[in-house]
Amino acid sequence: MSATKMRVKIYSFDHKILEDAIKKLIQVIVKSGGKVVGPVPLKTHKKVVTILRSTFVFKKAKDKLECRVHKRLIDIHDVNSEVVNSLSTLTLPAGVDISIETL
Repeated sequence: MSATKMRVKIYSFDHKILEDAIKKLIQVIVKSGGKVVGPVPLKTHKKVVTILRSTFVFKKAKDKLECRVHKRLIDIHDVNSEVVNSLSTLTLPAGVDISIETL
């Protein structure tokens, strides 16, 4: 693969697990010879759902539940085959999603 740049987006519900995964990812990339720009924090997506506590009466009794998705962006410059192989064999913690695109 002769791409010179790659963009990695990392998603997680827990920001602590996300930061640990980013540290591990950066170590692997630098060890295999790539240059890292980032991590750049992206906007945190927050979804709020309101549900009724009661099924029949007491309509003012409500619960609010929220789900936050934390996102980070990492650019990789000087990509070689060793960087691509190390990214494909990298194991990340449960709850961390990653998407890789070539620029």
